[in-house]
Amino acid sequence: MAERPLVQGPGIPANLLLKRGTRPRPREGIDISYDVRVRDGEIAELGSSGTLEKNGDEEAIEASGRTLLPAFFDPHVHLRTPGQEHKEDLETGTRAAAAGGFGAVIAMPNTDPVLDSAPLLRSLRDAAAREARIPVGFLGAITRGLKGEELTEMAELREVGALGFTMTANRAERRDAEKGPAIPAPVRRRAHFARGGQDALARGVMHEGAISAALGLGGYRA
Repeated sequence: MAERPLVQGPGIPANLLLKRGTRPRPREGIDISYDVRVRDGEIAELGSSGTLEKNGDEEAIEASGRTLLPAFFDPHVHLRTPGQEHKEDLETGTRAAAAGGFGAVIAMPNTDPVLDSAPLLRSLRDAAAREARIPVGFLGAITRGLKGEELTEMAELREVGALGFTMTANRAERRDAEKGPAIPAPVRRRAHFARGGQDALARGVMHEGAISAALGLGGYRA
């Protein structure tokens, strides 16, 4: 497995002082106002509202009326690279995610060409290491071209950084899968994940049918 499962481009870690931001306490039914110091991109200090003072080159931000939350994580995004950069690319997609409060994302493999080979994934990770604004990871396709016919070399994809594997990636593809098995049973039974060669897809985890096919999960019949 690649040393860094999530990659991102170079950047300057933030030094911020957020003043009087609100932290929700839903269990107690109250909101508490805090000052938060961020140093080198990490939370370094918390203080009661109005108690922390700006240090050095910190950027002070008045956060009154704003809610302070941990960064969100999205495990299902479409960055459209390679092949559909007129819709989105690594830089614009991750920049938009950062603006929406997301600290990391995982991209689907329904690109053009489909992310179904180790060389393609390696080049995509190299591009993300130059262009991505936040950490990004990638899922590989279970079958070549997402056609449900021939398995990809999942061990090789995993070795260069695939975080997992998926068959269908959007609503249209799931609707197509519901018309019949997304992965024929003989192909599923030959599927071996890299670690230990376990026949993970052959082990049933739910009833076999349209839903198991759409999700790409191993099914069983009662």
